[in-house]
Amino acid sequence: MMEQLIKGFPQQMERAIALGETLSPPQSALDIRNIVVVGLGGSGIGADLVQALCADKLSLPFSVCKHYQLPAYLDAHTLVIASSFSGNTEETLAAVEVAVARKATVFCITSGGKLATFAQEKGLFTALLPIEAACPRAHLGYSCINLLFILQKIGLLPTWSLKEELTQSFQNLHQKQAQIRQKADSLAADLVAKVPFLYADSLIEPLLIRFKQQINENAKQLCHTAVFPEMNHNELVGWVFPAFLLEKIQVLYLQTSYDHPRVGLRMDVCEPIFKAKNAGVIRLQAEGSSFLEEVFYLLHLTDWASFYLALHNGVDPFPVEVINHLKSELAKH
Repeated sequence: MMEQLIKGFPQQMERAIALGETLSPPQSALDIRNIVVVGLGGSGIGADLVQALCADKLSLPFSVCKHYQLPAYLDAHTLVIASSFSGNTEETLAAVEVAVARKATVFCITSGGKLATFAQEKGLFTALLPIEAACPRAHLGYSCINLLFILQKIGLLPTWSLKEELTQSFQNLHQKQAQIRQKADSLAADLVAKVPFLYADSLIEPLLIRFKQQINENAKQLCHTAVFPEMNHNELVGWVFPAFLLEKIQVLYLQTSYDHPRVGLRMDVCEPIFKAKNAGVIRLQAEGSSFLEEVFYLLHLTDWASFYLALHNGVDPFPVEVINHLKSELAKH
């Protein structure tokens, strides 16, 4: 199941573009002064990616909330976008009720559930997503791309050739599918019985988080992330203890052509430090003709790597039984 979902990601992007073009969010959102996207897990990571992709394009503050509580500044001039694939994420539902009570403009991105029902009752604009599997993390193309289209359609991304870049991106992934899978399989083999330490320029921190989440959920394996340059001011000093763990670490640099040059230099300086502790270092370079294209290239490549790592670990990448157990226990209280 997961193999087919990852394989179909370029086509999902294409369908998400078509859906995004049909959206007609209300123009009342034009009076907003800040944006808060509420979402967790596979639904929330799409907002993180949008935040990174739009960092140099949006003129309004944009934040992602992954909690029951919304920031104090949220008011009638805030656009709240609730993203929950299932529509039943309890943190998101709690936050949306608060947002409506504070008179914020609220949009929803969901496939149904309680969120869709609440949105219909309150007359909230909703981007209704198709259901391809009961697996929120496998619908990232829909949540991310539709969020981008919403922002553009309310006038916040007026000069970005969004459709063109997205189209070029999914075509690139489709054309390079065999090459990407080969790279991913090789990468996964290097992560077996290791603790992956994922590092990158803070510019693409959401990609690190996504890869970590996919390793966690698909491969059932622990993983760690940190970003440059911040890790140079703290984490680097920690590369001493526990000594037995250091040789079990596999460092992976995710790099794009948009990284800050000084970050590249910092990575070069740190590489021999890691190797001196018997940790392996792998560099994963993005490909593409735009920042968006490079981001989706790395996203797809690392999704495949998490799948192949699951095979190496001898586990089914689709089920997340411990999360289902957690939700059932929470539902009792």
